[in-house]
Amino acid sequence: MSISLNGKKILVFGGSGFIGKYLISKLSQFSCAIKVVSRNIKNAKNVKFLGNLGQIEMVKLNNFSEKSIADMINGSDIVINLIGILYENKFQRFDIIHSELPGIIGRASKLHAVSNLIHISALGVEKDMQSQYAKSKFLGEKNLKSEFPDAVILRPSVVFGKEDNFINLFAKISNFSPFLPIIGDPKFFLKNNFLPILNFSQGTLFQPLYVGDLAEFIIKTINHKSRIYNLAGPNILNFKEIIKIILKYKRIKRFCIPVPFIVANILASLIEKLPHPLLTRDQIKLLKTDNISKTGYSNLSNYVKNPKSLEVIVPTYIT
Repeated sequence: MSISLNGKKILVFGGSGFIGKYLISKLSQFSCAIKVVSRNIKNAKNVKFLGNLGQIEMVKLNNFSEKSIADMINGSDIVINLIGILYENKFQRFDIIHSELPGIIGRASKLHAVSNLIHISALGVEKDMQSQYAKSKFLGEKNLKSEFPDAVILRPSVVFGKEDNFINLFAKISNFSPFLPIIGDPKFFLKNNFLPILNFSQGTLFQPLYVGDLAEFIIKTINHKSRIYNLAGPNILNFKEIIKIILKYKRIKRFCIPVPFIVANILASLIEKLPHPLLTRDQIKLLKTDNISKTGYSNLSNYVKNPKSLEVIVPTYIT
């Protein structure tokens, strides 16, 4: 499938983040002008060197005002929004970043006649969930569509790669802790319709998606309009299986301890008070729903050749 981006002006919100760096690296292989919008220019210096001399322009995002966003989008052919957060604090809120910002970007894109708009959401946010993260993401989708109906929305499962906040988190925890938590409620079942057996949870189901494959999918579908794609990797794994893969390639042994949701919630209520919390009560709510998709892998493999599995990529960055 041939994609022509020659001469295009592409603006990427959140282009200096985890997904953004992979996307910018792939976009820079085309003869296009790339504008990367970032809230932290100091931490984004290396992004400029992913492309040819003068190809990538870095712009600091100071606020989310209508005028500021519209001024940045003015003159762009394609706009991609990667901005998202995993937790709230006094500097960042779900309602502003996930819900309001997509609508603002949609209005500005329509005002300045942008041809294509791609928005990264998350898998499963359309379901009836209690998580504020999920609800804010889904509201953001609706706000975007109301302003820019031709927008393409991508809903990836958990994304992994060298700089991810998922695999690396538990790899770091395993460096100092002999125990790793498997969050989920145990269930009772009757063996031979008589003997009660306690079945400990193996954790939430995930369908991990390699960040490089997600970046490639964005480029392959960059000219699409008015679509929603669920995206997921080739394998469905429970949380314990993911932990076992991490331990396998770190060549260490650790104990996997079942942690019921009620206990995890208490722990998260304390941990979430930290400046950069490892776990929040809102994330516990997310873990109560499996993060998998019936169509996610087929959508991905229609455009990405040989999508990478967790077991193929993890050994390249976990030691």
